[in-house]
Amino acid sequence: MQTTLRIDNRIYREAKAEAARLGCTLTRFIEDALAERIARSHGTDPAREAEIAERNRLMESLLQSTAHFKVGPRPTREEMNER
Repeated sequence: MQTTLRIDNRIYREAKAEAARLGCTLTRFIEDALAERIARSHGTDPAREAEIAERNRLMESLLQSTAHFKVGPRPTREEMNER
């Protein structure tokens, strides 16, 4: 979803710099910050939520990078011995 936000210039510059330092986009940085704030308001552990989000992001990246691998039929014992 796209939306327009009005953000204080100082906060915007600091957020953009922090996102660059972390190696992520400003959008990702803001999404993570909002998710952390929402998690805190619901009484959940923001560090744990961030860890889960990072793990899910890494898993998705891994799945995308290995999607082109094909799994063929299992070789027979004879085929294994020929190799």
